[in-house]
Amino acid sequence: MKRSILAWGLCALLTVAPSSLLAQVEQLTEWQRQSFISRLPEVTASAKGAALRTHLQGHAKPATPAARLAAVNAARVALDVTNVTVQAPFIHYAVPPMSEYQRLPDLYPVDGEAGAPVRIVAAQDEYEPGAFTIYPLADLGKVAFSLTPFRNAEGKVFPAAQLDLKLLKVWYQNRNAWYSYFGDTGFKLVAELLLNDEDLILVDEEKEANYARLTAPDGTVTTQWLNPPRQMDVRFPWHYRRTHIFAPMRPDFADAATLQPVALNNGRFTTFFLTAHVTTNTAPGLYTGSVRLTRQNAAIGEIPVTIRVLPFVLPAPKCYFDTDKDFLTASYSYISLGMIMEENGGDLALARRQLREVLRNQVTHNQLVHWVRGDRDRETRLMIDTMREVGMRTDVLLGGLGVQHSGGQVGRESAARRAGQWFDQVVGHRNLYIGYGDEPGSAWLVGARPIYEAYQRAGFKFIIAGGDSVFYKAGYLYDWHNVAKWPENDSSTRIWNEVGNAHVAWYATMHVGPENPAFNRRQYGLANYLANYSATCNYAHHFGPYNDDRMTYRPMVLAYGVYGGVLDTIQWEGYREGIDDIRYATALKRLAQKAAKSPNIETRYAGNKALQYMATLSRTEGDLQTVRYEMIDRILALSEMR
Repeated sequence: MKRSILAWGLCALLTVAPSSLLAQVEQLTEWQRQSFISRLPEVTASAKGAALRTHLQGHAKPATPAARLAAVNAARVALDVTNVTVQAPFIHYAVPPMSEYQRLPDLYPVDGEAGAPVRIVAAQDEYEPGAFTIYPLADLGKVAFSLTPFRNAEGKVFPAAQLDLKLLKVWYQNRNAWYSYFGDTGFKLVAELLLNDEDLILVDEEKEANYARLTAPDGTVTTQWLNPPRQMDVRFPWHYRRTHIFAPMRPDFADAATLQPVALNNGRFTTFFLTAHVTTNTAPGLYTGSVRLTRQNAAIGEIPVTIRVLPFVLPAPKCYFDTDKDFLTASYSYISLGMIMEENGGDLALARRQLREVLRNQVTHNQLVHWVRGDRDRETRLMIDTMREVGMRTDVLLGGLGVQHSGGQVGRESAARRAGQWFDQVVGHRNLYIGYGDEPGSAWLVGARPIYEAYQRAGFKFIIAGGDSVFYKAGYLYDWHNVAKWPENDSSTRIWNEVGNAHVAWYATMHVGPENPAFNRRQYGLANYLANYSATCNYAHHFGPYNDDRMTYRPMVLAYGVYGGVLDTIQWEGYREGIDDIRYATALKRLAQKAAKSPNIETRYAGNKALQYMATLSRTEGDLQTVRYEMIDRILALSEMR
């Protein structure tokens, strides 16, 4: 039964395999569009279900480009259900959550499967999403969504508290959105936000404008324009980084705790994410349930969902070239109490609560190392205590210590010893990477050697970003290097790993910004893992801004600040999936290496085949979900061998 996992998962993938050859936004030729429209009379006559037939009749004579596109979509959807009696006032598609394709209201889900169950496969200690797109056959108004109980064959229930259903919100972003972190003029619709309340952000498609809904304590509701021209959207707070007028972490901008009713409009595709949190205590097996849609207190249909819980716990991520070496997960960070207070109206008590939620959210997304700002002050200690509370790593620290330049070498070494005593008391170790310098030239690197020596004598380490000059001038003494190269480029890891002491991460190509979850999954996952990097540390984790009006660089946002802490995005989900790919690869390689040493020849062959498979994986191409299923299949097989 365990070996059926790969076939079970691939069955869903193979039905949509041709989509991998297409662009991220499908481009139909005029001949193709006309061909679909010409089939409308045929599919209308053969439609099984009154709601579908009425819907198709409404597209009989499209007169405008928008109407023609709607007619094309209607025909394509009808062709997907030719042998099905459509009883609900909608048709759903199971779609890959980590897709290259954009989920927009007028874009047919070319990689979706009509009527199929949403399939989620996850190991223990993993968050795993599934997704579905709804095509309404009429204006349904606000529709409520709920989850039925999920049970396996033994009657065990998947806890409802471990399921999170959210709307994928489409709003206006920079015209370079989805593809790049570089800016462009104007806006376009992009699917990005994962919301519980769709009306938290209002979108005006005529004005290409986003608005925040602000709710005062007395219930009064107002709106604030989120994407005005950048020249009129700047405030000057008391620290060096200029921020935007909108302050999203105030109490008046709060998402709901659970998914609220969503407007389903005639012929407009709407997408949802369902994330399952599989804990180490979740019993393995296949759980089945559904998403139930209710309108005016009456059920109008259900979307089937299966959750397969695998019989193993995902390990922490380790390196491809050394399965005992930690693969560290971090990012440059603009997160501090002061920065949160700028976004929440200056409320320190609220900022402390929000900091806890922000760091907890990082843990749930596999980012376990947080870059601490400050220099051994009260906030440094609070940050470390909060990190410990939410389950972040505190056995390794980034930041939290500045270096002393003056006083000569004796003074620097004395300052380093005092700093060491402080960290001995607070965390019990000196395994801390000091961020000193940024993208330096060769002369700076040579001149800074005495500072490195003083603090490394005291047991500290150093991290820096830059190019190859860092290796050639200071490779023997640096402990963590973020190199400005593509994640699949192994030219730096080859030489750094020969020295062997440093962690190496890529950054800048690309910086944080593109919304595409598949791209994020690849660059933070197997692309850099297979290129023998040993950390992620990209630029940067901000709270916003919500205004994407930029020219040179976009704001570089992984997730947004909100009153409750974090407003999730699909690129942030992509990061989590990428690190999970590394965790699966770690599990497989460890099992394969052990099997390769077995006295049993079948076991030894299976281990070597798994290692051979990993050696053939591409850093830049291929369907990552197929790779995931292949790794799962081999993990299950090797787990049963002796």
